[in-house]
Amino acid sequence: MCTLRGIWILKEHNNGIDVVFSKRINTVEVRVRLIAGSNYIPIPNDNELLRQFSLEILYPQKLSKEVNPISQHQQHQSSFNHHSFQSQQSSPSIIQQQVSALKSYQATPNTHIVSLFQDRLWPIIYLKKKNYYFLTIPVIEEYLLSSNHKPSLIELPSITSSITFLEDVSFYTAAFLIKPPPYPELQVYMSNIIPFGQPVDSNFNNVKLMIKTGFPTTEVFSSKRPAWKPFLHKGKQQVDFIIVENVQGIQYDNPDIPDVIKVFGSVYCRADLEGMPEVSAYFNFPSNNNNNNNNNEQTILQQPNQPLPLPHPLPFSFPTITHMSIDPTVQTTSDVLVTNKITFTPPLDIFKVLGYGVSDCKVFPLRGFYQMKEIGPNIVKVLVQLKLAADMTNSFEYCLLKMPFKNRGNILNIHASPTNGTVHIEPNLKSLVWNIGQKFSGRNLEVALPAEITFVQMQPGQQPIAPTLSVTGSSGNNTMTGFPSQSFASMTESIDEDDRDPFCQGTNTFVRLFFKLQHCTLSGFGIDPKRVTVYPTSKSKVNVDREIISSDYVIWNSLGSAKHSYHPENQIDNNEK
Repeated sequence: MCTLRGIWILKEHNNGIDVVFSKRINTVEVRVRLIAGSNYIPIPNDNELLRQFSLEILYPQKLSKEVNPISQHQQHQSSFNHHSFQSQQSSPSIIQQQVSALKSYQATPNTHIVSLFQDRLWPIIYLKKKNYYFLTIPVIEEYLLSSNHKPSLIELPSITSSITFLEDVSFYTAAFLIKPPPYPELQVYMSNIIPFGQPVDSNFNNVKLMIKTGFPTTEVFSSKRPAWKPFLHKGKQQVDFIIVENVQGIQYDNPDIPDVIKVFGSVYCRADLEGMPEVSAYFNFPSNNNNNNNNNEQTILQQPNQPLPLPHPLPFSFPTITHMSIDPTVQTTSDVLVTNKITFTPPLDIFKVLGYGVSDCKVFPLRGFYQMKEIGPNIVKVLVQLKLAADMTNSFEYCLLKMPFKNRGNILNIHASPTNGTVHIEPNLKSLVWNIGQKFSGRNLEVALPAEITFVQMQPGQQPIAPTLSVTGSSGNNTMTGFPSQSFASMTESIDEDDRDPFCQGTNTFVRLFFKLQHCTLSGFGIDPKRVTVYPTSKSKVNVDREIISSDYVIWNSLGSAKHSYHPENQIDNNEK
C-alpha cells in the first residue's frame, strides 16, 4: 500500500516537453504538512516541476550552464518563495556535485527514483513509456520526520507499490493519450483509482464497469469478498483463456551469421462467472507429435526472375518450456510441472495467469528474404519474399512490413508489384509500408514484393515534393500522385528508429515485420478446454485461443552488411594459451 501526493503525465516532443495531465491530492498534502512540520517541502507548481525535471533529469548537461537555477526560480516568485526554500546562491561546487549525481542516474537506466531541487524533494518516481513520462511522489513518513535521513529503498514497500501503480496507469491511459487534450475520461479514471491518495483499483475496465453499473443496493456483501472484486458478475457465464506468444527474430540470410529467434509466452484469463467460484485448468506441454512438420519450414522461396540464396540452415530440435512464472494468486502444488494443474479465483477483468520462456525453438513463423541493390545515385531495387511456416495457421489479425530508408532523401517514385496486399508511403516520405492483409493468398503460402524506388535530396528550406506511387498486380494497375494521408504509426512505431543511424548507409538496411497470427503457437503450449472445471459447478462456456505476436522481427538485406553480435568460440586455441 502507498499514499501519493500527486501524479503527473509529461509528453516529450521535438520542441521540448509539456505537462498533459496533473492531479494533486490536497488531503494528503495537508497530512504531509502536519507530519513534516518545519521539514515540510511543498510541491512546486506544474511549470516549475516540469522545468526542474527537464533540467535535472532529462537534460542535466544544461544544468552546469545555469549559474543559479534555484535562485532563478525564486526570482519568478513561484509557490516556493514563502516556504522552506530560502533565497541562496548555488556555488559551482554544489552544481558540480549535482551534475555528478545526475550522471549516476543516467548510468542506470532502470533507476526510477530521483530527487529534485538539490535533493530536497524526495522521492520522485517516474517511468518512461515511449515519449511519455509518468511521475508520482509517495509519502515516506520516515523521511518527512527527518529530512536528512533517507531510509533504504528495500525497507520501503510503498516504493514498489508506487512503481506498480505507475505501470498500471501507463498501460490503461495509452488509449486516452492518443487523443487531443483535454482528457475528461482520464480525470474520471484518476478520481476513481486514487480518491484520497491511496490507489484502490487501477484496472480501468473495473473502474468503467463500476461507473456504468454502480453498486447494488439490495445485495448482501460477504465479509470474505476480496477488495479486488467489489461486486459480482451477473449474466452469461463464460471462461476465456488466451495463450499469447511473443516472438523476436533476426534473419540474415548469411551462412556466416546464424539467425536468431527468441520466444516467450503468457497465459491470460477472463472469467465472467457468478459468485466467487474457483477455476481449475490443466496445461499441456509441447510434444514431438505436435512438431512433425517443422522440418518443412525450410522450403526454398522462388524469385520470379532469378533464384535467391538458400536460407542458412538451423539445427532442428523440439521446443521446451522454461522459466515458468506463475501469478502469486494462482494455487499450485509442489509438483505443478508434473500435475500441470493450476487453480485460482478469477478477478473481474482479464489477468495474467502465468508466463513462460521457450528454448530450442528454431522455426520462424515467417521466413523471409530481403534484397536491395542500388542501380543509380538515387534509385534502388528491392525484393522481399515471405513464406508462412507449415505449422502456422494462415490467419492474421494484421500483417505489415515496414521498409525504412535511412540516410537518404525523400521518396519520389515507387513502382511496386506486390503479389498480395497493398503498398503505401509513410507521411514522412522515409518509409514504405506493405500491408499484406489477413491471409497469404500466394502459392505455397508465399508472398513477394518487388519494387523500384526513386529518391530526391531535399535542400534546407525546400518544400517536399509529392511522391508518385504506381502499383501493378493481380488487383489491377493504379497510379497516384500526392502526399500520403494514411499512416500505420500505431503499429509500426513500437520500436524507436533513428533515421540518422550512421550504420544504415547504402545497402546496409533492413525491413521490420509487424504481425499477429491467430489460432496457433510456436511452442505447442496449450490448455485443454475439456479439463477446465468451475467449482461450485455452473453452466459456463470455456474458450481457449492462441496467438503469436511479433515483438522485434527484423530481416536484413542479404546484399549488404548487418548488425549482429559476436559469439566467441568455446575452445581456446592452444597456441594462444
